[in-house]
Amino acid sequence: MCVSYGLEMRTIFVYKLIVTLWGVSGQWIFPDKLHMESSATINKHCGEMPYNVRERPAFGRMYENPWLVLLRHPEDTLHFCHGTLVSNKYVLTTAICAMAVVTNANTTTQQHATEVILGEHDLSSETDCITAWNCSLPTTRRSIERVIVHDNFTSNFYENDIALLQMNASIQFDNSIRPICLPLVSIVDNTDDQQQTIYNTIWSKDSVPRQIWMRNVPTEVCRKQISRIFVLSDGQICARFFQDNFLVDMNGSAGSALQVDYHGRIFQYGLLSVGFRDVVEKAPYVYIDIAKYINWIHDSLTNNP
Repeated sequence: MCVSYGLEMRTIFVYKLIVTLWGVSGQWIFPDKLHMESSATINKHCGEMPYNVRERPAFGRMYENPWLVLLRHPEDTLHFCHGTLVSNKYVLTTAICAMAVVTNANTTTQQHATEVILGEHDLSSETDCITAWNCSLPTTRRSIERVIVHDNFTSNFYENDIALLQMNASIQFDNSIRPICLPLVSIVDNTDDQQQTIYNTIWSKDSVPRQIWMRNVPTEVCRKQISRIFVLSDGQICARFFQDNFLVDMNGSAGSALQVDYHGRIFQYGLLSVGFRDVVEKAPYVYIDIAKYINWIHDSLTNNP
């Protein structure tokens, strides 16, 4: 059930990215064109929601996170991981979460295989409504047809902790189900200067998703901070809660998105991998740097249509 692809693959996509970045006659072009038009596979109808992206409340509103999905075993009450929708048939998550999918598939019947739950908002209700006349469709559930884990994933320090889940049927996009945008090049400075507002949105113990305000932790600062317990690799970045002494249950949040508003769209620039909440002061969390893996994501989707 598990198929993997190496990071070293270089396709026409890489060439198109370079050409688009440089533009015509050596002129730099507006970055939206770079992110939106360099691939025929990703960043289509992505990152849109009907709210001011710079003023996000502590708890997500309906239609505010249409790309967020849950991974759940049908026999369990709660989800075990998160993921994000990146195309009409693929979910992005961590390799650790993907391996849990594979393990479950090998030990249970098809009836009890892991579900991908899309279009969810309030876990306590079957139908979510803003008003009596504005209700979302029921949640959509898909089984997993194929698991694609990064070829160089290692569990020692969660290097290359990234995977894609191919669903058994395509998804029709609507207000409740929409893919998130992915950065083709880095769009967030590696500093703690909070010029961009970033969030990690998860379902915690609350019935609706919590939108957690985060702050970047520069790589070298994070590397020193966790050096006694963890070795940070080049494909990993760090963030912590913006507010000191902020407490939230992060269980089951692996695979969730570190999100940033970029030119009016929501981009996922980090994938939650590892946390040290009870070990290190100011609680850095380790994320996979999406921009470093964009070629792998694109190639994996293109080679498994």
